[in-house]
Amino acid sequence: MIIFALITLVLAQKETLVIKYPQELAKKPELDQIKFNIANFGFVPYGQRIAGVLEVAQPFTFCSPDMNTTSNFNSDYQNVKILLVQRGECPFYTKTINAQSFGYQMLVIVDNFDEEISGLNLVSLNETKEIDIPAILISKKQGDIIKQYMDANQNDKVYLVIKFPEMMKTEKVKYHYWFSAMDKQSYQFLEQFYPFHMEMKEQLIFTPHYSIDRCGKCKKDNYTSQHQQCLSGGRYCASDPDGDGPLTGQDSVREIVRQLCIFKKDNVKWWKYVVKYSNKCLTQMQASQCSNDIMTQVGLVPEDIQECYVKSFKSKNDELEDNELLNEQYQTNLNYSAMSWPILYINDLKYKGSLTVSTYTFNYETGAQQLFDTSHFGPLQTICRSFIEEQLPNVCKQRMIGYIDDGVWVEHSISSNTWVIWVVVLTTMVLLMICTTFLYKRMFRKEANEQINQQVNIHLAQYYALNEQEKSMRK
Repeated sequence: MIIFALITLVLAQKETLVIKYPQELAKKPELDQIKFNIANFGFVPYGQRIAGVLEVAQPFTFCSPDMNTTSNFNSDYQNVKILLVQRGECPFYTKTINAQSFGYQMLVIVDNFDEEISGLNLVSLNETKEIDIPAILISKKQGDIIKQYMDANQNDKVYLVIKFPEMMKTEKVKYHYWFSAMDKQSYQFLEQFYPFHMEMKEQLIFTPHYSIDRCGKCKKDNYTSQHQQCLSGGRYCASDPDGDGPLTGQDSVREIVRQLCIFKKDNVKWWKYVVKYSNKCLTQMQASQCSNDIMTQVGLVPEDIQECYVKSFKSKNDELEDNELLNEQYQTNLNYSAMSWPILYINDLKYKGSLTVSTYTFNYETGAQQLFDTSHFGPLQTICRSFIEEQLPNVCKQRMIGYIDDGVWVEHSISSNTWVIWVVVLTTMVLLMICTTFLYKRMFRKEANEQINQQVNIHLAQYYALNEQEKSMRK
């Protein structure tokens, strides 16, 4: 039986979905190029491929799986299983969780509208369970063709190969992260990636970005009036971080300026600051005082940061005057079309998939830590795959993973392939030596036996000859 597995490959930048079998389905002209859109949740295996057997969900929407008609997952089943479902009736997240619960390694969702799928943002809101499998969306037209064939040929197995895009490989990896300065959840990626960034900081180029809006009504007034949720007359705004609490959008924007000043001053201390700030200050009413306390703890001088803050505005009135740091942020957000958060870009390619591991909790008091399991920490895996092999950091050699043919996750290392080769070579040499020794012994024994038999026959012949000679002499 053909064993399908998820393996590491050097792929083109573009993702592809190919039907390998049956040929009758694969050769349909409508399925020559099957485009897909990757869901922005779950574990996305960038730079890898998934190949496996496709099954049709029962019911097709898979919002409430039928326990009797859905095939149960068998851990001994040699083929990777991929499930085909229809969009609608429940969120993408629910369909993916259901597929994962039944042991499927990937979900293919068929759109229920005739539309361009590439521009759709497939997100999951309010996740309560961790998703470890990828999900993709294909067009209604192509999905219907596949479903109709499978319904009409239920005894035929359909084999797919899905190739996921590979990040551009570089000596140093560049990544950008957009988040909200007063939102606890958007700090989780920074908290979890912090120890790995510290280990690889010489080989990473990181730039933080912040979620800021602009007041459309304020623009009509030429940004000349104050606004409770904005600075600079409404040029830079943020949502109220605590609703009816004492904090306002202005507090959020002021914190953005402080953090930009800290990053400008010392990007290593910025990491230490944001990790502590997210755990200590987001729930406090005196956010600015808490910020100053954290600055002191990480070795920054609050007065230096305040000086940077003041200088970034055109005058001392931060509620009306423009700000050069915020203006730069706003323009960058427009260039990247970063209208939502959190967002991660790796080597200028937008990362799709879960940004955090939901089962991990960061304890900032203990300092830098390692996640106990990084096999499904997508950002780390993807950043590691973005290095050229010669520049792969040690932490990546220890933490990078892939699939081998029996579907078991294995640690990646440059020396792992060499180790396997040596094992194979040594094993082969030992087997050859054993076989050679065995054959030599057999040949030696055979030759020895032949020589002994020959000598015995000679002696017997001589004996009989002497015996006959004695008989003749007696006569």
